[in-house]
This record gives sequence, C-alpha cells and structure tokens, in this order.
Amino acid sequence: MNDLVIGICDDLEEERLALSRMVRSYAQERGMPVRLRLFSSGTELLEASPRQRDFQILFLDIFMPGLSGMDAARQLRRDGVNAAIIFATTSLDHGLDSFEVQAADYLVKPFQKQDVAQALDWCLAHLPEPLRCLSVYSEGETQEIPLASICYIEVLGHQSHIYTTRQEITARQGLDALEAAISSQDFLRCHRSFLVNMNHIQKIEGSDFRMTTGARVPISTSNLARIRNAFIDWTYYKAWSKP
Repeated sequence: MNDLVIGICDDLEEERLALSRMVRSYAQERGMPVRLRLFSSGTELLEASPRQRDFQILFLDIFMPGLSGMDAARQLRRDGVNAAIIFATTSLDHGLDSFEVQAADYLVKPFQKQDVAQALDWCLAHLPEPLRCLSVYSEGETQEIPLASICYIEVLGHQSHIYTTRQEITARQGLDALEAAISSQDFLRCHRSFLVNMNHIQKIEGSDFRMTTGARVPISTSNLARIRNAFIDWTYYKAWSKP
C-alpha cells in the first residue's frame, strides 16, 4: 500500500514522542511504510496546510491549552477531513462526545503498545478501499495499484497478472504474497490460481464468475459450494452495511 500517514496531536512533547515510537514500532513489525505528522496544539493542527493534514489516522489529545482536541475534531469534520480519529487522553469525561465526531477509538493514558496496536488494526481494517493501494514491482519499477481498480489476479508460472479496470500489470510476487498484502474482505481466493475482487463480479455462471469487464474467472470445482456461498454472504453483508 502507499505510505500510511498518521497524525499525532498532543501539547506534551514527551507524549508525542512516546506515541511516535509506538506507531513506528507497530509499522516496522508489519513491514508497513509510515509517515508521521506531529502537532503540538489543536490550533497548529487546524492551521496546517492541506498537505500536512493528509493523514488517514489521527491520534488526538483532548485536554490541551487553548483549543481542545474535541473542538479541533469538530472543526476537522466540518472541514471535510474524514481521517479516523483516535482520542488519546487522560480522562473518560469526553467518551460520549467522541461519538459526535465518529471517533474510531478512545484511549486513556497511560496506555500500552498493545492498546495502540489494537486501535490501528481496527482503523486499517476499515480504511476505505479507494485509499488503499497494492505495491508491486513491475517492469523495473514499483507501481501502486488502487485496490478498487483491481478486477482479479491470475498466476501463471512464476508471474502474477493483475487485471484492473484499465490495464494488465505483470508482477513477480506470487498469489499468496499478493493476497496477504491486499488483506481485504472484498477479495476472494476462488481458485488456486485466481484471486477475485467481488466488487467487480457481475454474476455467477455455472462454475465461473462473470466479471463486469466481461472476463470469466473460474471457481474451484472442489470448493464450488463454499466459494459460491462466500460470495452470496458478501453480497448480503454489503447490502445491509450500506448507510
């Protein structure tokens, strides 16, 4: 995926640095590229340029001099910032208020590395797919492919062929590695040689998936019932989870 950008806003430098170390350790353990944006006040956060506010996840203290973290969060939402907000503060007093800004989590200091990891795990699992990319090495360079654009992936020999809505990209990574990197409930391993994005399935035709591009992707005959049921369950989940 692209570098994960995480913001940390806390008026105490030692708290910012401690949380930065936890986040970097989390990212390093998962082989995940990460960039941090550090802010020392709610005012600095709001006055930052759009480029500095490009974070997907924001750790935000509430009790800070001047503008509180809660008021800063409200203004961010009014400004159209839809990053996942994790409050990291000293009291539960604003727990109910956090629902107003659709906070992803609420951590009470002092928290541990595992608390940060659990909060980040949840946020990453719920990042909008259009924001996530698959990083592959192809034709001598690294390419970032938006997950939402991938229709399906087929492995042939020692190469994987990634079929998007616009092009075919050949990569050296195996299908197991690509599936692990994608790590999305929208993708289904329907055959030992195929990984399919269920958002691009038009319908089931016998033992194949008919894709929106017109392509046909085979379903493993030995697991036909299980895979068909997995796709049907996914379509129901998508229908019921829509706002």
